[in-house]
Amino acid sequence: MDFSDYKGIYVIAEVRDGKVENVTGELLGEARKLAETTGDAVEAVLIGSGVRAEAETLVAYGADVVYVIDSPLLAHYDGKAYEKELGALLAEKKPSAILFAATPYGRDLAPRIASAVVCGVTADVTELSVDEKTGLIVWSRPAMGGNIMADIISPQYRPQVGTVRPGTFDLPEADPSRRGTIIDVPVSLTADDLGTILKEVIPVPKEENPIEKAEIIVAGGRGIHSEEEWALLHELADLLGASVGASRPICELGWEPHSSQIGQTGKSVSPHIYFGFGISGAMQHMCGVKADIMIAVNRDKNAPIMEMVDYAVTADLKEFLPAFIAKVKALRSK
Repeated sequence: MDFSDYKGIYVIAEVRDGKVENVTGELLGEARKLAETTGDAVEAVLIGSGVRAEAETLVAYGADVVYVIDSPLLAHYDGKAYEKELGALLAEKKPSAILFAATPYGRDLAPRIASAVVCGVTADVTELSVDEKTGLIVWSRPAMGGNIMADIISPQYRPQVGTVRPGTFDLPEADPSRRGTIIDVPVSLTADDLGTILKEVIPVPKEENPIEKAEIIVAGGRGIHSEEEWALLHELADLLGASVGASRPICELGWEPHSSQIGQTGKSVSPHIYFGFGISGAMQHMCGVKADIMIAVNRDKNAPIMEMVDYAVTADLKEFLPAFIAKVKALRSK
């Protein structure tokens, strides 16, 4: 099939409270790396209400072209309305690839757009690369319960579409000196095109130190056997100014909310320091962790995590945690 008309790596920007989310910058940074190999331009689409001022931010993060779809009717996400406006633009422009964030927004919008332009979607991608022989983007993600990494390509359809987990890639440094082209897209939307009528916005209490933005994470897994032991992780986190993360079994026990879950079915995190207490190192959890320094404490010296970290401590958590907390307190008191 001839796909010579399909050009450009597109990033669909995500905006919250009038500001571009960090994940958009992460995607633009990675799109630039892909474009260095494919020879494509990096183009972004900014959709919402009163968002045009953020177009320069997208240029600073690496976009060569920014399409702005701005209308008061797009002030709040509406899948039907967003699909109409964005789908029409993408059908006209024929991008080679489209990157969405694997957020509630992106996970809803990506399949809508894929349906509109007739292609597939690779969900929850954690690695991106370019196949040297074909020039196709390789979308890599955990599969088979997190036990393997699957490499997915799309040789017979365009555009190539995927959702990428936030925190998977580093946020590049914005370059205010970059120059790009900003194009205002005419909006044909009417109130009849809306799929929902917004009656009220009920704000959700913000987390004080969400794990996806934390510099230090203290995470625990099934090696912690009681809520009393789990409370020690919170005590340690408070001393270190850290966030508490958890593996899936801990969240299923109700000891931590789902918002603290790290891994394939949780969040991706990229702290400076990651502590893993009683975590085995299963791919389902570790695929969501990228840290500068990784430290594991486990009584099983042969646990997979012990080969993945920078520092591995073989110890019983019942003894180690109280002693470690006492040592941190002593250091802080000096």
